[in-house]
Amino acid sequence: MTISGFALFLMLGMVACGGETEVADDGVVEDAWVADDLENDTGVSTWDSEAFNTRFASTDYYEGWDANDDNFLDENEYRRGFYDTWDVNDDEALDENEWTMAAKDWRLENQSWTDWDTSGDGVLDENEYNAGFDTIVWYGEWDQDDDNQLSEREYTDGVFRLWDANNDEVLDDTEYRVYSVYYAS
Repeated sequence: MTISGFALFLMLGMVACGGETEVADDGVVEDAWVADDLENDTGVSTWDSEAFNTRFASTDYYEGWDANDDNFLDENEYRRGFYDTWDVNDDEALDENEWTMAAKDWRLENQSWTDWDTSGDGVLDENEYNAGFDTIVWYGEWDQDDDNQLSEREYTDGVFRLWDANNDEVLDDTEYRVYSVYYAS
């Protein structure tokens, strides 16, 4: 009886904790909740802003950006958070390939690598990155209550609006795929 109870406990624990990652047909490892997505009546997976916010809030990504742990992002934390996120190979340097991929994925319009890499050395130093990033003015646009700090909801709403390329108020699989590039761990 004790052994059966212990086995049941282990099995339930594995079911509850299992499935944290999933390997897609193309070999890409994804968060399970990314693969376990919502489907509309046409069978296409979609996420509205509420579903996206709820799922994102269940992670610690925002908290990782909040360096001073005050539950808000100031402009420096926000800027640095994007730098770290776009540095997909985690080498503490943002090279042209990473920037080009981020520019496409995050819909940086009217921006060019040469405008950001003013030294021409192929890597963005902190000053170059900050000057370039400040030209995209997302922080002010995302700060919906104009209090000069971003709540988690303002942040997730900003990400959602950027990725919703066709402005239909849902993210389909194509729009949402960027999540696994920048946030899946």
